[in-house]
Amino acid sequence: MLRNRAFLAIWSAQMASQTAQNSLWYALIIMVGELTGKKPAGIGFTIILVQIPTVLFSSLSGVLVDRVPKRTILVATNIIRVAGVLLYALFQRDVLGLYVVTFAVAVVSQPFAPAEGSTIPLIVEESELITANSLFQMTFMTSQAAGFALAPIAIGFFGIRTTLIVLAGLFAFSALVLLPLPAATRQRVPSEHLNTKDAARRIWNDLTEVVQFIFHDHPLAIALFQIALAPTLLLVLAEVGPDFLSNTLGIGQTSTALFFLLAPAGGGLALGMVILGQWGHRLRKDRLVLVSLISLGVTVIGLASVPTIALLWHGLVPQGVELTATMVPIAALMGIEVAFINAPVQTIVQERASPGLRGRVLALQQTLTAAMAIPPLILVGGVAAVFGTPATLSLMGVLIISIGLGIVYYT
Repeated sequence: MLRNRAFLAIWSAQMASQTAQNSLWYALIIMVGELTGKKPAGIGFTIILVQIPTVLFSSLSGVLVDRVPKRTILVATNIIRVAGVLLYALFQRDVLGLYVVTFAVAVVSQPFAPAEGSTIPLIVEESELITANSLFQMTFMTSQAAGFALAPIAIGFFGIRTTLIVLAGLFAFSALVLLPLPAATRQRVPSEHLNTKDAARRIWNDLTEVVQFIFHDHPLAIALFQIALAPTLLLVLAEVGPDFLSNTLGIGQTSTALFFLLAPAGGGLALGMVILGQWGHRLRKDRLVLVSLISLGVTVIGLASVPTIALLWHGLVPQGVELTATMVPIAALMGIEVAFINAPVQTIVQERASPGLRGRVLALQQTLTAAMAIPPLILVGGVAAVFGTPATLSLMGVLIISIGLGIVYYT
């Protein structure tokens, strides 16, 4: 795959930008956590500010992706991220400023994911699509692990401000390497000049067309629902993770504790992508996703039960590391399961979406993912405050299992 220069360019940009983005997420959680007392509600509100623009604007961005050159969107978005990172450095001690910058960058970044997803089928052969998606998903999670591993080291040695400047440089690099993308990514759909009323009607017709297309394609509709579940879980873990690790498990401070949860999950997801890259074409994608979804629910319950499971190791591992030694493999298994959900489902979506609608389908995927995430993010903080974080995670695990079984029953 990497001998394909166009794919190498977009893959290199993804590696750099996703490492920067995940390091930025880490730094943002640290900054907001310090300013809000590490409360789940404060961190959750930050995540919601990222999700709301997705609900409001991602479907419109899909129309944009289908009509504007994809290379233009990819390059411009990375340039905007450079500006956003520098603004984070400016508002480092101002939580309201951090919230405003987070919301603004999220709004203008909406076309990026559907543009990237629509570009891959343009630069690889159809027979290589699942391998390309597996490599992209593996890179995504490897860069997540790298971002969350490198961020605390960089912040510890250089401070948040210098770290943010380095991250801005990574986004700038991503913009530069995307400039030589081939002509297929520079094409745009010709459009006549329309007045505001006609333009609004055109956008409405475009959105109606893609919604009807999805409703008449049941496997595609199920795939879009399934692919929204794993990101929702990860966002909820980011919201309750600092409190769970620090207060329930007593593992370090926020700046170090998240590493023990997210780095193993990233490593597990990378391992899962390697497995899919080698043998994924031999597996039936829809069945693999359902089994992995149900298994993921069981694993989340296992994560909530770490203090109980750790008792089994008492006396077998050095005292004081029982909880960490129990949590790390559970987090890694969770990453493998997410890999077995995301890459096959993303391939189903790309295969079933026609080229003329692919950008809008992927944008609607973003909308659905964000819309599904917001209610749990709002509720989890209150539920955790009343019942505790372990009980909240167990409830999530039961819900994921129920969804998986429900899909099995109705399909």
